[in-house]
Amino acid sequence: MTELIHEDDAGEDAGKAAGNAADGKEKIVDFIRQEQYPRLLAEAQPNEKCLPCLLCEPVCPTGAIKVTFNKTREDYGPLRSGIKGNIAADSEKCNLCGRCARFCKAFLLLDRDATERAKDPRNLKPYEQLLVDEELCDYCGLCVPLCPEEAIAVEGEPLPVKLLEGANGGAAEDKKYFEKDSETGFKGNIEVDRDLCIGCGKCAQICPYEAMDIKKPFEGEIRLIEKNLVRCDPLGCQACFNVCPAKCWYVDERGKAAPVKDQCIFCGACEKACPVSAIQVERSDVRHTEIKETPWAEEWKQAISAIKTGERLRPDVSGAVSPPEIERQPMPAPEKPKIDEQLLRLVDEALEPLEGLLSKAKVRQILEKEPPEEASRKIVQRLQKEKEKKSGSR
Repeated sequence: MTELIHEDDAGEDAGKAAGNAADGKEKIVDFIRQEQYPRLLAEAQPNEKCLPCLLCEPVCPTGAIKVTFNKTREDYGPLRSGIKGNIAADSEKCNLCGRCARFCKAFLLLDRDATERAKDPRNLKPYEQLLVDEELCDYCGLCVPLCPEEAIAVEGEPLPVKLLEGANGGAAEDKKYFEKDSETGFKGNIEVDRDLCIGCGKCAQICPYEAMDIKKPFEGEIRLIEKNLVRCDPLGCQACFNVCPAKCWYVDERGKAAPVKDQCIFCGACEKACPVSAIQVERSDVRHTEIKETPWAEEWKQAISAIKTGERLRPDVSGAVSPPEIERQPMPAPEKPKIDEQLLRLVDEALEPLEGLLSKAKVRQILEKEPPEEASRKIVQRLQKEKEKKSGSR
């Protein structure tokens, strides 16, 4: 739905297609990527404020965000032994960004329960707590400049690496030097898959540094229709929950389904899915690429207008001519098959021993779950036991 392509991608694809044709290969054209076709625009773009950290990656409903770092504590040598010291993370300052946990194994981020997170998208916080395992810490101090909130304090023997040479003035100055060292510094990279991003804005909401710029594919409003909402049963239905690409629905204090409006992309899927017509979505604008002057440009404009207004132009079919009805010869009545009374009697005699068995739940379970050959073998065994019982009783 939100195919995001650079303008030069279309030219690149066209060049590849032409090269394939020249080589005698079958020409494959991805029409979605052709520049003459307009596309919806949905985007989450990190800006210059991005550190990056790990808060946005787990909250993305489509898995479009990937955060990587170039260094870990192991890149600066093995854990030193015999070092005494102290380390503490201030829970009041820490925003659980996760940079320290990605850098060093001594830090452990406790994830929030995934079920609880899914139940209430109003609370996007992906982590519960930051723990420090001092058995995995040699008090090197490299984590201190990584923390954007200056929440980590370390007492011990600093690790003598170029990373900290020349740093003076405390944690803030250490941080500046640590970040600007291109060769030995700890650097992060954030990538947003434009093909997966739907522009819901959850990453921007969880970011404590306003480091993500969002472009939604639609602008509009979503509202609940109160007179129909009385029939809403979110525990039994959940149609809006299941169809929403942004996963922005939750059960409110009244026990009814409700959306987080700031996370809604106004796609309208929930409105179509609601069996009690309790949802209304109105789109005021559509963000898309330029509509090229092509023979079908007017149709594209009409289609985009229909997204906003919900009204579609219907073709004029008043002059349509219906084909004449084809005369069909009546089918002859089916002949009643002749019944062989002797064969019917033999079938009844063969099925008679099974009637008692088929009334038992265990035998029906064998027929339903066992492979045919195994089921046949077990039923034959039971028939033989029934015969033995009958013959013994006589």
